[in-house]
Amino acid sequence: MDEPLDCLVVGGGPAGLTAAIYLARFHLDILVVDEGKSRASWIPCTHNHAGFPDGINGKELLERMRAQAQRYGAKIVTEQVTKLE
Repeated sequence: MDEPLDCLVVGGGPAGLTAAIYLARFHLDILVVDEGKSRASWIPCTHNHAGFPDGINGKELLERMRAQAQRYGAKIVTEQVTKLE
């Protein structure tokens, strides 16, 4: 990537996507690089996320978080980070 970014988020699990949501809401140029192997996607029903008192499927949670991050302008690519310079 040769484009200047304000922030690179490595990993698209709940923590990385939360960071992307908050940073993008500040109108920063955000790129999330996600290999697509978040352990959160394995959870059939998590009760550990605010706003879902009855629980939510891990894959659905990740989909909703991705959509919210993208709504605020974060770019998300399915790649693997192998080197930073």
